[in-house]
Amino acid sequence: MNRRKELQNEFGMKKREMGVYQIINRNNGKRYVGSSTTLDSAWKREEFMLQMGSHMNKTLQEDWKQSGGAGFEFEVLAKLKLDDEIRHDYKDILLPAGAGLRSDVIQSYRNELKALEELWLEELQPFEPAGYNRPPRAR
Repeated sequence: MNRRKELQNEFGMKKREMGVYQIINRNNGKRYVGSSTTLDSAWKREEFMLQMGSHMNKTLQEDWKQSGGAGFEFEVLAKLKLDDEIRHDYKDILLPAGAGLRSDVIQSYRNELKALEELWLEELQPFEPAGYNRPPRAR
């Protein structure tokens, strides 16, 4: 087997990580709490949006711009406990014969992830103006 195939198989068998994270602004103590079904790439995605000036949270974006990104840190708060058959290449949610994706499995992942995020939001209370998340009634 060639090296490319080996790497593809390795990637496919890698367990997907989903969970909750926070971005902390060490300059002012504010934090942003979010969740992702692709936790291993969440920080790259968030950082890219911040660097491009296109983050959906305008207050976070403004603070990032003012500091040039200095003092911001990414931290994983919690990971979902997933079954062993959860795969990084999403083959665990494919329907037979390429007929699409199993929406029941996808929705189950999303529901669990949202519940975990809500627990962390309740615990940390990272809401404006002390944090970057919008208060529950405004979300």
